Amino acid sequence: MSLLIIGGTGTLGRQIVLQALTKGYPVRCLVRNFRKANFLREWGAELVYGDLSRPETIPPCLKGISGIIDASTSRANELNSLKKVDWKGKLYLIEAAKVANIQRLIFFSAQNVEQFNNIPLMKVKSGIEVKLKESGIPYTIFRLTGFYQGLIEQYAIPILENVPIWVTNEKTYISYMDTQDIAKFCLRALQISQTENQTFFLSGSKGWVSSEIINLCEQLAGQQAKV
Repeated sequence: MSLLIIGGTGTLGRQIVLQALTKGYPVRCLVRNFRKANFLREWGAELVYGDLSRPETIPPCLKGISGIIDASTSRANELNSLKKVDWKGKLYLIEAAKVANIQRLIFFSAQNVEQFNNIPLMKVKSGIEVKLKESGIPYTIFRLTGFYQGLIEQYAIPILENVPIWVTNEKTYISYMDTQDIAKFCLRALQISQTENQTFFLSGSKGWVSSEIINLCEQLAGQQAKV
């Protein structure tokens, strides 16, 4: 199966690219900035220009492709990008995938998206889930929590550099996962026909609140956080 990976330069996407190449898949990465994505080429991936906000660029990227892994996502506060890329762009992608007779499309969503329609990012992901299920394309949806790798930038580095950490008062437990493990689940799903047209929930074995993560980082750093 030849793969088109979208979001290959991201925290999760680069792990998927690396593991797909290691397993022998022909990998093509849709990118907007070739310089930023050059490390993917060095790993062995083919780079092709594409932009989900420009629908005319999508069909050429799918020539000779049988599977799509969409690991791209905007940040929750990027409202313009959410509308142009994560909603309209992914609708373009689904339509182009139908025409190209794609054998599998893997989409990464978030856990409990249907419960948070007041949050634009969640509302968009929930909507794309619905459109994908209605499309007739064989799909697999993974609903994710947080990434362990994201904690480095969010908590660890600010503590080491004595930069304030901003947290909310919510006692929300998040079961973080290593993106390498998520990538393994993703690629294994391509090999198992029973994962077609299914939604899977992925999370770590332990839930963490912000204060627990901060305390752990303080212990490891040997210094106090500015919260």
